[in-house]
Amino acid sequence: MLKDQRIHRIEDIEFKIIYSRRRTIGISVLPDSSVIVRVPYLTSLKTISRIVNEKYNWVLRHRDNYRRLDSSTLNRTYTTGSTHLFHGKQSVLKIEKSGKSYIRFFDNTIELRIEQAEDVIAIKRLLYKGYKGEALKYFPGLMSKVLMEHENQMFKPAGLVIRTMKRRWGSCSNKGIITLSTELIKLSDLYIEYVIIHELCHLKHHNHGSQYYKLLTEVFPEWKTVRKELRKYIQ
Repeated sequence: MLKDQRIHRIEDIEFKIIYSRRRTIGISVLPDSSVIVRVPYLTSLKTISRIVNEKYNWVLRHRDNYRRLDSSTLNRTYTTGSTHLFHGKQSVLKIEKSGKSYIRFFDNTIELRIEQAEDVIAIKRLLYKGYKGEALKYFPGLMSKVLMEHENQMFKPAGLVIRTMKRRWGSCSNKGIITLSTELIKLSDLYIEYVIIHELCHLKHHNHGSQYYKLLTEVFPEWKTVRKELRKYIQ
């Protein structure tokens, strides 16, 4: 795989090119609003420019949507009274000065006790430590529930890993290990279950071909709607 480090531009869109052994051209708009064009080796710049032009409005719409979401995320504060997502609901942050760090989630409230009660970085670090702790407790049970509900599919993941991922909600390794992002703990079960099922289907089809989507539709018929809604959230 070879990445063209240059920044290419077509009108208001800047993008980078990645060459690989793939057979088709694909365009991705990442959550940081950057644009990546993946192409087969030896694809000409003229062909790449034509494809980007054809998808211009689609790229612009998704890029600008991510920028709006990113702006709202950057404006989020970490002070008493500010709100943060947890299990799909806006929970109010309650910060108290204490010699011992502590975080608790209850009744749409996130209670933080911390010595550096005015240190935004320290507060954010404790908050995300709390998110990870909740994810580690919650996700395995939800995974078991999903596997039981779809036991006829005989999904057999080799393991479950829960960790922070900046640009992905989940992944499935070639060895069958499912990884879920701790960021999912902010969202309601519907989205978490969709990501789990999305990755479980990769156990049988480790690609995004027609057979994969046929299986996904069979297991999770409303996946298109849920995926569209999930894209509203920025990690």
